[in-house]
Amino acid sequence: MENCELEYGAAARLKEGVLDPGLCSGCGACVGFCPYIKSYNERVAIIHNCQICEGICYRICPRGFTQYMSLRREVFGAADFDSVLGAHKEIYFARAAEEKIRSCGQYGGVVSALSVFALKEGFIESILMTGGNVKGTKPVLVSSASGVTECAGSKYTAAPTLRLFQDAVRKGYQKIGVVGRPCQVTASRKMQQASEINGQCISLVIGLFCMGSFSPEFYTFINMKDLGSYDRMDIPKDVHFRGSDQEIIIPFEEMRQFIRNACLSCYDPLSELADISVGSTEYDPDWNALILRTTKGSELVEQACASGYIEIKPYPPELLPILRKAVFRRKKRVLERPDFTYLNLSAQEREYFLSTGDDD
Repeated sequence: MENCELEYGAAARLKEGVLDPGLCSGCGACVGFCPYIKSYNERVAIIHNCQICEGICYRICPRGFTQYMSLRREVFGAADFDSVLGAHKEIYFARAAEEKIRSCGQYGGVVSALSVFALKEGFIESILMTGGNVKGTKPVLVSSASGVTECAGSKYTAAPTLRLFQDAVRKGYQKIGVVGRPCQVTASRKMQQASEINGQCISLVIGLFCMGSFSPEFYTFINMKDLGSYDRMDIPKDVHFRGSDQEIIIPFEEMRQFIRNACLSCYDPLSELADISVGSTEYDPDWNALILRTTKGSELVEQACASGYIEIKPYPPELLPILRKAVFRRKKRVLERPDFTYLNLSAQEREYFLSTGDDD
């Protein structure tokens, strides 16, 4: 790659456009490809003045300038786009059929069940996931069912999971899965376009619903409140810390200060570029909401159902307007922010949100 003056290089664009303004989402995509970019305690930093003009780091960053409409066409072809929920085929309530997986997973345990099935049936050979607990997270490269269950449960912080992608490639895996937040889903799709890093090896993308992740300062709060003994966390409305025989509830307003600044500029709470998207139903803690987006995602879910790994039922029609309204309001708020400049959206899409008081 061609060298150039630092102020024009990819690392400089990453630093000035993403890191310095606090827009880094901590996805880890840039960390795995450059020896001059490191992550520590869920923070990313450039440790050397790299002078590569067209470096991978800025190109695959989900907060670097992104041709979002082109990415949509790349993933979904000429499919019609739902500006609110994103391109999708079906929406369901779903849960793992096996009680053991449901008990260790978040809500219905669908992500764990589908990941296990995808590994078993050869959809993927390994999968990038987030391990750890409320005291700290870590990226994990998983290639077994036991590894999946060890990573079960939402973490609500920003583990740089994608930094292990190159490790997976070096191990010889040709079909690599990703479980990630919306920013990591976008980064995964941008990585797929970069053949020089073997991005085509990303074979399945499972996206999570995400309204924001906590910053590293959250762990200081955990220690100050002596919450390290709790092994699970959930945010139905307020923040619930749960242990084997105890629970403490902290008002969400007390935790709001720890939401990453980058998350306030996220236009995509439902992982719209994923093969499937999974999240809370907000109404039934025993089930997940499941959005099928691509043909590959639909085939995975269909086969997992037929094989008895997951159960699905129709998404209650009376809840769909509530979901749409919540996502619409989120996107509208983000479009009104002055720092929202990284996604290339059509004028029509912007106008739809900005000129309307509520979702129709």
